[in-house]
Amino acid sequence: MRSSVWVVGVVLAWSIGWVQLEMDCARPQQARSVVGRLMLSEIEGAEDINRAAMWEAFGRCPGGSGACRRREQQRFEAHWERQKRAIEDKYRKMLSEFEERCQASAA
Repeated sequence: MRSSVWVVGVVLAWSIGWVQLEMDCARPQQARSVVGRLMLSEIEGAEDINRAAMWEAFGRCPGGSGACRRREQQRFEAHWERQKRAIEDKYRKMLSEFEERCQASAA
């Protein structure tokens, strides 16, 4: 699982760098579209990793205990919601900074 986290991290770092090149104030809709696709991609990757970790935790529950599985599910769902919100906030900030930059260059 660590290797998948590393791969996702490398791909996202490259993608974010590429987005900075593609964010052209002359084509704001295209920039928003690229950022939206990147955000969805990062969310989907993080969700897959979180789900795999949750299933591994389920496997550690003694005898498939229902109470243990419910606790683990609640714990992972809470973690996932925080992680998803952080991803959304990151891309919201990226778009906000892009729009500010474009407004400043137009002035």
